[in-house]
Amino acid sequence: MICCLGVVSVFTAVADDRIYGWPQLKAPEGLIVCTAVQDKAEMMLLESLSGLAARAVNEGRFDKMVWITTGNRSYERIFEASKAALHMEDISYMDVWQLLEYLQKEHVVKGYVVYGLEKEQGKIIKDYSSNVATVYAALTGGAMFDVSIEDEARRRGLRKLKDARTETTLECFHKNRHLLKNVSALSIHPAVANMRDYAIAHSLMLYADETRLMDEVLQWVEPLSPIVGWGCGDEFEHTKKVSEWGHYNTASDWCTNLPFISAAAPYIRLQKAAETALSEIDFSDSSYVHAFLMSDGDNMQWTMGGFADNPLYMGHPDSGHAGMNWTACPVNLSVVSPVSWNEIVSRQNGNTLVEYGGGYQYPDLFAVKRENREVLLRAFARRLNHYLRKTGVKVFGVICENVESEKAREAFQVYAEELTDITGMIAIQYFPYELGKKVFWFTDRNGEHVPVLTAAFSLWNEVSSKRPFCGTPEYVASLINRDKALSSVGQSYSWTIVHAWSDFSETSKLTSRPAVGVNPVLAASRLLDDGIRLVPLDEMMWRIRMRFYPEEVRRRINADN
Repeated sequence: MICCLGVVSVFTAVADDRIYGWPQLKAPEGLIVCTAVQDKAEMMLLESLSGLAARAVNEGRFDKMVWITTGNRSYERIFEASKAALHMEDISYMDVWQLLEYLQKEHVVKGYVVYGLEKEQGKIIKDYSSNVATVYAALTGGAMFDVSIEDEARRRGLRKLKDARTETTLECFHKNRHLLKNVSALSIHPAVANMRDYAIAHSLMLYADETRLMDEVLQWVEPLSPIVGWGCGDEFEHTKKVSEWGHYNTASDWCTNLPFISAAAPYIRLQKAAETALSEIDFSDSSYVHAFLMSDGDNMQWTMGGFADNPLYMGHPDSGHAGMNWTACPVNLSVVSPVSWNEIVSRQNGNTLVEYGGGYQYPDLFAVKRENREVLLRAFARRLNHYLRKTGVKVFGVICENVESEKAREAFQVYAEELTDITGMIAIQYFPYELGKKVFWFTDRNGEHVPVLTAAFSLWNEVSSKRPFCGTPEYVASLINRDKALSSVGQSYSWTIVHAWSDFSETSKLTSRPAVGVNPVLAASRLLDDGIRLVPLDEMMWRIRMRFYPEEVRRRINADN
């Protein structure tokens, strides 16, 4: 009986969902602008004040949210566009102490919660009390005060509502889980202030690196939910846990101002990505084609904080270079920060934008700890499909623990059936990224074949005998040239995954400096043999589909005409 109820609730949520699992906030009537502070204790305080204000707006007790200025140009554009969308004119400016005083007078701040600040963002965490304090800030209306500035709280007549140092994070969860919302959770290092406003606004539980707490929280959170922030320790292990419980990671621990940005998001018109039209493809051209694809677009904090105008990435003057394609997180951005998504679309330049996983999750591990994995997998895909159609994205990409496993194939088949208008899928493995030139076929609901392509090569600053198809621009270019020479007509294609963070300054003499991002791709491209044509990734997919299932593609062409 319990299992059946769980299944019903999942499908109800999917049917009614318009926010891709993200909790919503009411938009404010006014805004208080504060400048980010260098002092860590004061920054924690400011984040808590922002969260309490957003919470009060959502509950109808207050009418203003807080914007924390950071000097980041991308966020400045989001700020201006969000204000315009809300027709907001009520804007005031305060420092953190003025804001505290104002929120006291407005009865938004009801006291304070004291904690001990973890000084460094190290691998070994000594004090988790800032995470406990964030929970109690939401539950009590208390501003967060590190013990080093507690005297200031007393001087201002604030009442101590909780000493977070007296409770472990696990005790905090067990005591308060019935008061918290299981729509998400914040994974955050205790030394990081960011995203605490979002957690407080939504009454979320927090965790860092404690294994038992992670499992209990992720089991408790409603399936198909975004886990905000970023894990501590090994990337694969913490993303594995998120995936196993049927959620998705968002890589958002350095995002700022999400309460206001997400509250304004529904008022901003969404732009659609462009695709390569079948009529534009000359299928009689049998040239060897290649595509490069930038990794790590599922990183929300990157795509929101400087990806579109970064001169090393999409802001590079040659970012429209043929064959340079981009992973991104269009679905999550469309819900949380459509301004960021619209900027990415404006810089697409004819190449392919790939939805990377619907969030950072491993499909072969997705919901394996739930009894109803198949139900959840299909519900997730259906929800994803709705937003792919809204954003116009036609290529779906994933990272797997094991691309060729039975669980991965099970997920690919579900995606093929539920993602109703995709051109194809790409799949990389957590290690190694590159698996050689492979195509796996799955059938959609109309009986047509949808390809899943693996990366032949990886542009990654690593030399290893375990990764013979990975390396510098010079080496990868030689691999592509060799593949062209050895390929038959039906195999005259390949694609390379580009590791977004690899710096080739010390390993590639031919790459322009800084030797990261687009520059290594340009260096490799210049070394390719004549006869190799760089194309958008979706064009490559259609060519592969034409090679293996020509009648299906011709039916599409005739239907378009």
